[in-house]
Amino acid sequence: MKVLNLKPTKGVSRENFIFRGIMELSIWDLGGQQLYMDRYFSEKQRELVFSEVMTAVFMVDSAANEPRLKEIFDNFLKYIFEFSPQVEKVYVLLNKTDLQESKEDEIYELLVAKLTDDMKTKIAFTPVSVKEGSAQHRLIEVLDYKIQQNTLALQKLGKIRHMLDQLKVITHSEYFLFNQPDGLIIASTIGKIELHHKLQFMKLEIGTLESNIYQIFTKIMNLSDSPLSPLELSTVIYESDNNYIIVKEVSNGSVLMLVTKNKTSETFKTVIDSLNGEEYKQLKEYLNMNEV
Repeated sequence: MKVLNLKPTKGVSRENFIFRGIMELSIWDLGGQQLYMDRYFSEKQRELVFSEVMTAVFMVDSAANEPRLKEIFDNFLKYIFEFSPQVEKVYVLLNKTDLQESKEDEIYELLVAKLTDDMKTKIAFTPVSVKEGSAQHRLIEVLDYKIQQNTLALQKLGKIRHMLDQLKVITHSEYFLFNQPDGLIIASTIGKIELHHKLQFMKLEIGTLESNIYQIFTKIMNLSDSPLSPLELSTVIYESDNNYIIVKEVSNGSVLMLVTKNKTSETFKTVIDSLNGEEYKQLKEYLNMNEV
């Protein structure tokens, strides 16, 4: 679904997912229509809505004229810090700054008016555009910061990096592990890299090949009257002039990509052997563990 086709949230939308393959998130998306706002701040619902929050994000349409915006924002801050005192900072995204009619400077002055200096230090304002992708990028930055604060997530990330480094030593190849649901990189053997586009093409490519090759393979097995059962296709091999590029599904939620240093039959054999070896087996088992 394209961002341009997303419909406004009605009421409270709840969704759970694994961010970067290592941290489980429970997202509460609150619709911004006035009818719902009154419910969130009501005595009956506000404790339910604003308690046990770890990260608070407030998005503003900087191109719209919302007469009650200041009142809503002040109530949001009041109940977030009242019912979730563990929240260190509220992230405010001033959206639609790509539009000519955007008034992000005026919106900023309105929101900070009459706030104490202490309260201002607890708020981070960022001009963004959902359409251009900067809003999504900012949210990823915020969640990455939360990973750095999460001891269990860091431990798991360290374990994954260690396993990838072991594979690198054996095969002399670079490894990149991606989280399939969001297309974000989990870990790599060359350190941190930033990608501005989701890598959903990997999942689509494997799925497309599986649809075609699986049918052909099944037909061949039937014609040859082979006792072998059809394989489950999970690996795609590409080649450039100087490298092999192998994309392999490690688990239901992750994809491993490796790039060889050179293009020789010995290199290819070493990589294939490693993907059937003990080190890869340990990585696969670890990624398929239920604990996050």
